[in-house]
Amino acid sequence: MPATESRIIDSHLHLVTASMFHRLRARPMAIRPQALAAFTGPGGRLAKWVEALERVSLEDQIASWRAAFDRAGIETGFFIAVGEGNEELAEFIRAAPERFQGWGSVVDPTAPDAPATVRRFGKWGLRGLKLYPPIQRFSASDRAVYPVYEAAAEQGLAVLYHFGITIAPIYDLLYANPLHLSAAAREFPEITFGVAHCGAGFLREALLLAYHTENIWVDTSGTNNWREFTPGAPSLDEVFRDLLRTYGPRRIMFGTDSTMPAEYRTAILQEQREAFGRLGVSGDDRALIFEGNARRLFRLPA
Repeated sequence: MPATESRIIDSHLHLVTASMFHRLRARPMAIRPQALAAFTGPGGRLAKWVEALERVSLEDQIASWRAAFDRAGIETGFFIAVGEGNEELAEFIRAAPERFQGWGSVVDPTAPDAPATVRRFGKWGLRGLKLYPPIQRFSASDRAVYPVYEAAAEQGLAVLYHFGITIAPIYDLLYANPLHLSAAAREFPEITFGVAHCGAGFLREALLLAYHTENIWVDTSGTNNWREFTPGAPSLDEVFRDLLRTYGPRRIMFGTDSTMPAEYRTAILQEQREAFGRLGVSGDDRALIFEGNARRLFRLPA
């Protein structure tokens, strides 16, 4: 009997807490004060998030995410902490290590202390590194980032990138092209690099990265509404068809980009299942995309 995606691992989720937002708001940012105030000021979007989360404890988050996973049929999920809150993320993971996993992060991957932070990921129980060039404003193949890659390689960590467009209000798309990763991926063949959200508007460039590389993969997370701003407005079926043709089913991982447990994106889970079904993807290959690839990459127990 062919395998099916009866067990699901969501490779791309976000953990947000009030303390993470407080830390983010207190951080110095080298941007124009008016732009910063629109984001972090009393009337900004960040303030509204903080107000909503002030009454939610980490224990509440743990219980809510467990319930959300149970409702959606998710076995395990990989979380990214807002504002590089690695220690709080580690506490969250320790509460349910069979259900919760973590992508660690650094404030500035070009900073001298960034490799030391990455070397603590093992202690924190974090299984990968998430980087965000449009927000952190660096090139993925800048040699100033190589010490961070060395630290990740030492621990066998995967490195996930958000390229492309973003809902974050402070970003620079000059750093959003996945092709920035091409040199680093070739120089660090021992690292598995991920491109989130199918490239988030840079699909063609993400597909080109599959050429002559074996250590780059993509995740399917998000609404993928970047398609509306892409010439021809490709359907999700067309996007997945292209990914399957270039990366193959062993280098694609399912994700939803869910941020709040009460709003777990079951509609995205269903939409992706249906798209792969319409493409005639076999049960075995669907099982790889929705579970097996993440289990293999992160060495999760069966």
